[in-house]
Amino acid sequence: MRRALQSLILWGRGWSVFLLGAPVIILLSRFSGRKRLFRWIRTWCRLVLRAVGIRVEVLGAFPPVDSGPVIIVAPHVSIFDPIVLGSIVPWPVTGVEFDSHFTWPVYGAIIRQLGNIPISHESPHRSRQSLHEAAERLRMGERLVILPEGHRTRTGRRRPFGLWAFRLAARTGVPILPLAFEGAWERHHVGSWLLQPGVWRVRVLPLTYPLGVHRRAAESLKRAAEAAIDGAFEKI
Repeated sequence: MRRALQSLILWGRGWSVFLLGAPVIILLSRFSGRKRLFRWIRTWCRLVLRAVGIRVEVLGAFPPVDSGPVIIVAPHVSIFDPIVLGSIVPWPVTGVEFDSHFTWPVYGAIIRQLGNIPISHESPHRSRQSLHEAAERLRMGERLVILPEGHRTRTGRRRPFGLWAFRLAARTGVPILPLAFEGAWERHHVGSWLLQPGVWRVRVLPLTYPLGVHRRAAESLKRAAEAAIDGAFEKI
């Protein structure tokens, strides 16, 4: 009962901060430059996490701002994944998300305004169009965030990664930047509405470069990213 009451309070605080900040972000996206906008987004995400009692610790360093485009890949554990990433990534990024997310109230309006890229899990034609658009964004110097599991884990174990992000990396020659999570499942997960305050650790892993443009190169890149993420928090 105590944990349920605590969770109700935390959800109320988190949603209050999220809903108060959302119109500000949408308004700023129309008038602010991209760098300034993402500084505001980073602050907003940190306030949401503070409201629900999640403290993010980053282990390792992101590439410098002048290092060029990358594709960030990370596990998909919780609805807080995008907020955690928004709170720590030090430069503007473009998210690649299922097209259904763009119809959600409030959140959909935000990601549409930010220029995130919709990807269809039902139409191969629209998925190919998204691949072309994402490749063009990378050539323009943008950095992308993709959660290659597609759906949140139901067990706490990482689901197999899809190949889409790695085909994109192989096609463009852009490196993959894997991020690993520890403590994410404990904070919140599918199948429970309860929130558990505490630490969510993010380990920034070394860049992994594609060795070719063919499918085998993409598959090799995917296996390397999966292995790096799975081993990031192994106990020694």
